[in-house]
Amino acid sequence: MTTKNLFILAFFIFTATIFVYSTAGAAGNPADGEQAFESICSSCHGAVGITEIPGIPVFSNGERMDKSDEQLKNSIRNGVNNPNNPAGMVMPPFGGGPVLDEKQLSDVIAYIRSLKKK
Repeated sequence: MTTKNLFILAFFIFTATIFVYSTAGAAGNPADGEQAFESICSSCHGAVGITEIPGIPVFSNGERMDKSDEQLKNSIRNGVNNPNNPAGMVMPPFGGGPVLDEKQLSDVIAYIRSLKKK
């Protein structure tokens, strides 16, 4: 094997390693997300993503799961003001709870995405 081929092989291995490690942490941990969801979100969204409040997404039915993780993170960070909500409710930033870091946001999103499967 030539030096050039070894260099190319090493480059591909390095690139693949970076890709695997960068995407592995991005998904979030549903078990950790469940704790934050229960303490912050469940009062409106329900303990397992089922709510009786009109206009609030029922995550266990897959509502809002067509949104990207980044769109969901922005909704959590910035809050949601839906003028068409029949209950007239507004979700404050971070659900009115403490500010969540990126990992915690990813964990909560992983948890709400898992609710449809339960």
